[in-house]
Amino acid sequence: MLQSLPDVLDDLERRLVEGEDPMPLLGAVRWPELEGWPSNREEATTLKLRLSSLMALIHGLQAPLQASLVPLTTHGGYGAKGAMPLPRSLSLRFSDHI
Repeated sequence: MLQSLPDVLDDLERRLVEGEDPMPLLGAVRWPELEGWPSNREEATTLKLRLSSLMALIHGLQAPLQASLVPLTTHGGYGAKGAMPLPRSLSLRFSDHI
């Protein structure tokens, strides 16, 4: 069990880059017991940048899937900021799989 937030983020990023399933990691984390949360503004800013990078990685990994699903939507094409409505039968949220 990982004990610190930086370790969890490192492992999450490694799993995403290597194409592994991140769900076992995210399901095993006991968030209330996790240490290493930011204690000042500088640490919070660093964490926010780190999370932004992870979100960009996740969106980049989802892009081919979303491009493949364009023909299944009623109004093809991307929306604002590259967003694309998905069919109701699909979900890309981690929380839906826990």
